[in-house]
Amino acid sequence: MCTSRQALRCATVVAAIFVPVVARAAIPEDARNTIRQVHAAAANDDFAALRLLMVGDFQWSFGGDTDVQQALDAWKADPKYLRNLRRVTSQACGFITRQIVQCPTKAGAGFRAGFERTPAGWRMRYFVEGE
Repeated sequence: MCTSRQALRCATVVAAIFVPVVARAAIPEDARNTIRQVHAAAANDDFAALRLLMVGDFQWSFGGDTDVQQALDAWKADPKYLRNLRRVTSQACGFITRQIVQCPTKAGAGFRAGFERTPAGWRMRYFVEGE
């Protein structure tokens, strides 16, 4: 459940679940580079590198959890998260809205990572599982 303060972020993640894939626009090279960097950081258990590739109000659960440090702490405690982050960032990614690239594009309720362009470049906006 999302609070009213988190409504926009939650709406973005929910849209990522229900919005059909937009036209097959090519993923920009800088977005692909960020996805490769996230994949490498997850493969190397490099939490410091991951933090730099994530937005501060990172969405990592549907319980209203939108804090990058909370996410990293949870991931350190349970290796399934980095294992699944490596897996999804090695799959086909694509735009699911005009602003969000998701890996994999058609994840259903499974693990998926969303990336968006920020003033600092492409950053991971969410990594969630479930509906």
